[in-house]
Amino acid sequence: MSAPQLLMKFKEKDTPNTVTRKTVKAMAAKLGFNETQLINYALAKLREDVLPTLPEDAPELSAKAMKAIRARHGHLEAEYEPTSSLIQGL
Repeated sequence: MSAPQLLMKFKEKDTPNTVTRKTVKAMAAKLGFNETQLINYALAKLREDVLPTLPEDAPELSAKAMKAIRARHGHLEAEYEPTSSLIQGL
């Protein structure tokens, strides 16, 4: 039994919400993926932004739990430098 398939139609130019086939090919080459792998990778990244990883009714972490997390991993918080891009310098 084969996996479900999806036909994708590309636009003639890149916009904030669309990509051209040329752009997909360039991104795939840059990452060492084929086009299918690239599209699956992009959708998986989008899933992280769109679908919550915890149920909406999940309770907040307790102060005790936060203290334990910071005791074990607090050094990472000090090293974190937010950027507006996944690619440094952009």
